[in-house]
Amino acid sequence: MSAAEAFQSRVTNILTVDLQLDVPDAETDLIEEGILDSLVFVDLISRLEEEFNFEIDLGELEFEEFSSISRIVNYVTSSGGVLPEANVLQ
Repeated sequence: MSAAEAFQSRVTNILTVDLQLDVPDAETDLIEEGILDSLVFVDLISRLEEEFNFEIDLGELEFEEFSSISRIVNYVTSSGGVLPEANVLQ
């Protein structure tokens, strides 16, 4: 599994298992479809920070960056998020 696939798998797991959301696919607009609301968004931020060992700057946060699984993965990887296995190796 590539790193991109691993990130996508973990983000999907957070949304579907941890947060119990029904997300049809990685490109589904979570905001437009009403899947991600402000309360769930706060929980998602916390779980992403914990899972990928990075901090999200709330002052620069754009809600649109979290509109789909693909966009969340892009945000996490471009913001310095790392896969948990990588933390063990460091």
